[in-house]
Amino acid sequence: MYDTLIFDLDGVIYRGNQATPYAVETLAWLRQHGRRIFWCTNNSSRSRRFFAEKILGLGIEAQAEEVMTSAYCCALWFQAQQPPRPVVFVVGEQGLCQELEAVGARVVRKADWGDQHIDYVVAGIDRGVTYDDLSHAHQAICAGAHFIATNRDSTFPVEQGTIPGAGAIVAAIATSTGMQPLLIGKPEPTIIQQILARSSTLADRALVIGDRLDTDIVSGKRAGVAAALVLTGIATREDAELASGDCRPDFVFDDLRGLRELLSR
Repeated sequence: MYDTLIFDLDGVIYRGNQATPYAVETLAWLRQHGRRIFWCTNNSSRSRRFFAEKILGLGIEAQAEEVMTSAYCCALWFQAQQPPRPVVFVVGEQGLCQELEAVGARVVRKADWGDQHIDYVVAGIDRGVTYDDLSHAHQAICAGAHFIATNRDSTFPVEQGTIPGAGAIVAAIATSTGMQPLLIGKPEPTIIQQILARSSTLADRALVIGDRLDTDIVSGKRAGVAAALVLTGIATREDAELASGDCRPDFVFDDLRGLRELLSR
């Protein structure tokens, strides 16, 4: 059975600043029974430490070293490429900038815009995005910069429903430039593979738990990991029943109590 659990955050552990039903109790039970926990989010807006502290604030044990974000995964990608201090124009928030700067990238924001050559445009969620941001990204890509997206989530779950996700921003840039980005986060398997490699976990011993079929479930499947859908976020049971291929989950839970029931068998 599964001894390593990889949880998406938004819609699975919390919505906005509220824990999802039975998240606190289930995670405590998992820790008590020796399961290894990792957190995996496409949200590139904040640092790993921020997310760990947010989870802790809900009454759930968490450490920054257990968190994998699309921003950190993007930074690891840059680190693996080893370009000579790339100049990166970022359409995104503080967490993405911090992770890229930590691996040596020279981050440019719209306030720093000048005549310098831009090597990469990296786009993620940005709740303060402006037309100037989109315009600068467009100009850089049209001048030859590589286009990278942390993720293409169309929506972002909050307490009262959903708001536009990073995919809405990425789509605007892709539409104006006619260029499709290199995608770093889910549904690509890289973010799950990083967790498996860093924790020395075999794929058949891990389970991904998410609320989106097109990102969480697909990324798990593409990484060779079983995937469970929890119905506290975006996807519905009807969505799961209609899903096929890599979008079809191995398990469907109304809430996180279902995970405890599965692992108690």
